[in-house]
Amino acid sequence: MSKIKKPTIEFNNRKYVFTIWSILLLAIGAPLSAYLIYLFFDWKAQFWLHEIVVKQTVYFLNIFFNMGAKAEFAPSGKYFWRFSIPGRSPIYFETFCTGIQAICIFAGIIIFTPHSQDPKTREDIVWRKTKALIVSSVIFYVVNIIRMLIQIDLYYIGYEWNDIHFSISAASSFIAVIIVILMHRWIPEFIISIIYTGTLVSEPVKQKRKKKVMEMVESSNKAELKQMGKILRMEKKTFLRDISSWADDFGYTIEEDYLIIPPDKISKFIQMLMQDKPFKDES
Repeated sequence: MSKIKKPTIEFNNRKYVFTIWSILLLAIGAPLSAYLIYLFFDWKAQFWLHEIVVKQTVYFLNIFFNMGAKAEFAPSGKYFWRFSIPGRSPIYFETFCTGIQAICIFAGIIIFTPHSQDPKTREDIVWRKTKALIVSSVIFYVVNIIRMLIQIDLYYIGYEWNDIHFSISAASSFIAVIIVILMHRWIPEFIISIIYTGTLVSEPVKQKRKKKVMEMVESSNKAELKQMGKILRMEKKTFLRDISSWADDFGYTIEEDYLIIPPDKISKFIQMLMQDKPFKDES
């Protein structure tokens, strides 16, 4: 048996090859860094972000809805700023309301997305990551402001805060889908690394199946069709449809659930079986 080779995924004329270390770094570093970045902005010294978001929201509330809203500095426990809405109880503001948690999550993913070992593919990765980080952060920030404008306006006209707060916040999360699409455009390495991980996990299983088929062919001149289908990673209907013509091309025969290989073709069969893409190049 040959040593398992690193798989190569080709996408948009680029080659993607990752180390196991870089994939583990993504799995561990992304969530950990997102949490630490959030803690940084949840530190009182960084509550200038609260002030900016509250004041900007109030500015747009008064421009678009003319409600006379005010931003008030009113330290109380974990709250430092609040919205003062005419005729309604004040709305207190916390770090989670800034939308920074979404930015932190995607910042962690973008920063720790692995770089391909192919020189051509990774040559502009830093610039692509920078664009993705800036654009995703701006989009999340703007969407968060729009979310608060809608919520506070509904609250101002009479809706209960608990009825609109969580529902609209949840509905606004659709923006994450757009960010993932943008990320795939600029840094497809993220999605491809997930696919790559699946390939790394499945490769030993594939090699074990190849060895089992090889040993069976060497001892009995036949291969189980079920195992062949799994090795070729073909859907059952497609495999059963194509196997007859495929066997004719190579000079094999099919008997019940087995592929029968003539003795003089066993060596060639094993050679093709052990290819990275079994039988693909020879068919």
